Amino acid sequence: MSFLSERGSQDCLLRSHFCDDSVFGDFGSSSARGDENDLQRKPPHQVALGPIEPFTVVNSNLKDRGSLFSRFKTFVRICMCQKQNGSTPPNLKPWLGRTLSRRPRVSKCVLYLVIAYLSILGLIHFFGSLLDALEMRFPDDIDWVINRWGQVGELTEGFGQWLTDATGDVHPVNCHSHNDYWRSVPLYAAVRAGCSGAEANVWLVDDELYVDHKRDALTTNRTLQNLYISPLLDLIGKQNPLIKYHPDEDYPLYPPEENPLNGVFDVDPTQTFVLLIDFKSSGPALWQQLDYQLTPFREKGYLTHFNGTAIVERPITIVGTGNAPFDLLTANDTYRDVFFDTPLQEMADLSSQWPNPNRAQDSTRGHDQSGPDSPASNILDSRINPAYNKPAGRGQGKFVTTTFSNASIYGPFNSYYASTSFTKSIGHIWGSRLTQEQLQLIRGQIRGAHQRGLRVRYWSLPGWPIGLRNHIWHILIREGVDMLNVDDLRHATERDWRKTKGWWY
Repeated sequence: MSFLSERGSQDCLLRSHFCDDSVFGDFGSSSARGDENDLQRKPPHQVALGPIEPFTVVNSNLKDRGSLFSRFKTFVRICMCQKQNGSTPPNLKPWLGRTLSRRPRVSKCVLYLVIAYLSILGLIHFFGSLLDALEMRFPDDIDWVINRWGQVGELTEGFGQWLTDATGDVHPVNCHSHNDYWRSVPLYAAVRAGCSGAEANVWLVDDELYVDHKRDALTTNRTLQNLYISPLLDLIGKQNPLIKYHPDEDYPLYPPEENPLNGVFDVDPTQTFVLLIDFKSSGPALWQQLDYQLTPFREKGYLTHFNGTAIVERPITIVGTGNAPFDLLTANDTYRDVFFDTPLQEMADLSSQWPNPNRAQDSTRGHDQSGPDSPASNILDSRINPAYNKPAGRGQGKFVTTTFSNASIYGPFNSYYASTSFTKSIGHIWGSRLTQEQLQLIRGQIRGAHQRGLRVRYWSLPGWPIGLRNHIWHILIREGVDMLNVDDLRHATERDWRKTKGWWY
């Protein structure tokens, strides 16, 4: 009996581990397997084996079947056979060739299919572009007129634009651009989206009105005049051009009440644009400067105003909030063109359980300034009574509570909005849905404001998750909120957010 070297014994052990009785003839019997087990239990230097007899691999045992480990063992056998004999056995070559060539064939087929698919798409795109080019080369009469409409040298030169088409394709919606001055293009972004209202935080510094969220962020060029007053004058001026055909006997220039001015939106020229001025500095001092800077609007008749007996709605409506002084805004009994933003939480009508507006017809959901629920005369009489103690300096910017709670002084002749913080007034929302108590409070506040002829607006709405925000928007519109306070203009005006039910989209 001869002893193998350490390397030879290891090769033998490796071969004996990966081979079964279908490959190695001498190791196919149970006795051979027993000897093999004995060999594995001994250290390599103590294993004594006879000469390794040649073995063959049968094709039937190399079919593509079994587990991945079986295929690995077959690969090891091939390598051992090549090492022992120096070449691959003849009966192994066909199987090896098929095994090694099968995967490349599949890869080539997939590659050819992808190339064919892309080639077909390219041909379709090429022929489509070719047909479009041919169509442009041979236009009909209508295409010829459309393509050359308004160009220099054509008969239609100068017809390319209407005088009032700055907002010709914009449809106004009842949304308020919250913190509008933070947008990349203040005012114009809101108008382009269709919002009929915008907000500007105003600070008085050295007799100038600056716009920004905080005082330490003010810059010299971001003034109320530059961001809002001048652009609005320009927009309204373009919507009401003075040409040589105007005025005439059918459309006289005066009086304006009989010839109302066009608003910002060409699609709906009667829609007023609400500019909400948030008084951040001292109310009386800021009011004097604001009253002075609104003079160009007054001279052109652009401002919605109270003429002593009724409200005359015009293209621009100015509303004061924050530290706006109520007594100064309403000091003039015969004319006022800056209205107050009243505290909505003081107007809640909780006298009864209000029904779901989707299930019952409720006449108090919509505001009507001339309706029987609007105490216009009583409001005016109580407001001008010298013996009445007026709440000076009350506003929405600083949420405070006072002993005064008589909301009857607020009405359409001195106020426009009835606003409050949604989070502080209604509370937090748990479980992504409003409770019945919260719904009743919303309904009571909305009806209390509408009975006084005021428009309801909630600020500090939840902005995330998106699904919760859209749900709150839907509930507020359903319950009768007049102006939706939004930060995301695109989702609020261009998408049907009522269909968004999830939390993350």
